[in-house]
Amino acid sequence: MDSYIRWFQRFIWLGIVMNMFFALPALFAPALLTSMLGLPPQLSDPWLENAGMLLVGISVFYMPSGFNAPRFVVYSWLCVLSRLIAVAFWIYLINTSNQATVFVPMFLGDLSMFLILGILLYLGTTPATRPLALLCDGWREWRAGWALRWQSHGFKVGTLIVVLLLGFIGYETWYQMLRVVPAEKYASDEDHYKYAAIGLGIEARIPYYLFAVLPQMCPEKLPKPGGYEVFGFLYENGKDLPVGMAKRQIGYPTVEPNCALCHTGSYRANASDVAKTVATAPANTLQLQAFQWFAYDCASDPKFTTDAVMTAINGKFQLGFFERLYNRYLIIPMAKSALLAQKQAYAWQKLRPPQGPGRTDTFNPTKMVVFGFPDDSTIGTVDLPQVWNQKPRESLYLHWDGNNNDIHERNYAAAMAVGATPESVLPESFNRVTNWLLGTKPPAWPWALDQAKVAQGKPVWDKNCAGCHEFGRTDTGQVTTNIEELGTDPHRLDSFTTGLVTAFHGFKKPPFDFNAYRKTQSYSNTPTDGIWMRAPYLHNGSVPTLWDLLQPPEQRPQVFFTGSDVYDQQKVGFVTSAAPGNASVGFKYDTRLEGNHNSGHLYGTQLSDIDKRALIEFMKTL
Repeated sequence: MDSYIRWFQRFIWLGIVMNMFFALPALFAPALLTSMLGLPPQLSDPWLENAGMLLVGISVFYMPSGFNAPRFVVYSWLCVLSRLIAVAFWIYLINTSNQATVFVPMFLGDLSMFLILGILLYLGTTPATRPLALLCDGWREWRAGWALRWQSHGFKVGTLIVVLLLGFIGYETWYQMLRVVPAEKYASDEDHYKYAAIGLGIEARIPYYLFAVLPQMCPEKLPKPGGYEVFGFLYENGKDLPVGMAKRQIGYPTVEPNCALCHTGSYRANASDVAKTVATAPANTLQLQAFQWFAYDCASDPKFTTDAVMTAINGKFQLGFFERLYNRYLIIPMAKSALLAQKQAYAWQKLRPPQGPGRTDTFNPTKMVVFGFPDDSTIGTVDLPQVWNQKPRESLYLHWDGNNNDIHERNYAAAMAVGATPESVLPESFNRVTNWLLGTKPPAWPWALDQAKVAQGKPVWDKNCAGCHEFGRTDTGQVTTNIEELGTDPHRLDSFTTGLVTAFHGFKKPPFDFNAYRKTQSYSNTPTDGIWMRAPYLHNGSVPTLWDLLQPPEQRPQVFFTGSDVYDQQKVGFVTSAAPGNASVGFKYDTRLEGNHNSGHLYGTQLSDIDKRALIEFMKTL
């Protein structure tokens, strides 16, 4: 038996050394450890440091067994049990994480240690000191001791007080942090699309009270005075949140983006007109990247303390005592940590040209933030697309480069990129949005049409454009032209890699199951319904109007301003000059920057000006 115990103690010390190989880097070099393990960078700090600290504590707990296992036999069996708990934890991560392969070696290591330690300790101890005997003895002693104590009236009262106190604390924790409040039911599908939650993970949600006070806490970090409207957010009368922001309450109220944030646009006939909101249109005024970094930079500011945040919240809302308590000590610190982690996870954005209004990088967040790929320096910035009229698009290859022909996969992938997980997503809400989009029609041209020009433009369209861009044509929604012939900026095409296809195909966690992704070598021929409301044009939004798109690349605007919803009815696109009364225009789009090139798509550029104007007049009717 002594031999078994000696080997047990040696393996205990070996386990402590193995723990230190993980714990010390986790404490002092977390970013290096995540890089070595292939984990997403947002895990590095502070939660990985906390895991390292706990692992050190567990190792200290192991030490009595390492010195004298027979004397501390209960400790020794608990050491074995801790390895079994670790095995169960790794099995859970392997089954639920999209980095499952990272955890397999850890699972095998703890499983091996559990078996070795358990067998050695079992062989090195007497029947009286094995788990079943120890549990039986412990139960008898506890029952006898409890019976004696229960005879004391004071002990009964004390026990009752402790039970009531623990019950109250448990209830308040559930109420403030875990209680699911049913979401508001919207009568119309359009309102549901604009304001209902689709189910993002906790890291992607912002506490409602914090969201409400951020602009007043960090006014100097806003691009100009105001609230969230300065980022191009759209507000409707009677709503306290902008279109595309949903309130969701799990314990405490939070705000999360939904599909409408990036897919609701607006237009005006002139600078003095009231803006008309168009659900399912591209969010032509939305500066998503600027909003992200406003939140990140605000959370990074030294003045962003819990006291300062709570002072701002208390000045605007009447919170109860426990609600204030949980916000101060749990919710706000958690939110700050999440924002700082996102700032680190999205640092790659600073290495690319600014996105500006109406644009986003679609797949680099999926590669780096979701799947943990290293930064490959690709630029995936694209113009936000429309999402109306999805029924005839169901089997078409879209996503600009034609990488997927399954609408449900495309929608779930978009949700995953902004923070939805298989566990958090709300399929019922999500499916209601998807079903509504199937039949939602594009907006009709809202102004007068020159019917004579429309008639003249129809044959020009049929001859030059319909073969690639009209529903029902063989080439529509397909990738038929190689990138060298098409000539448009290749960066978005290059950003979607074969490695990402493999990662998507390996992601099998219902309802997320991605089988239709593929790598292509050019861009897709997109249908052009509602084309007037989809400016600017080309996949990267590098050509402001249809008139400009019909010009040779050297005659297209090299630098212009984006962010306006004032409409140019002649050229068909949004106004691009910083004219008086058009103050919303402010982002300078430079087509000379990488990812912003306006070259290619020469189709129609050889037409006469008369034919071009007739073609544009017809395209207003699509």
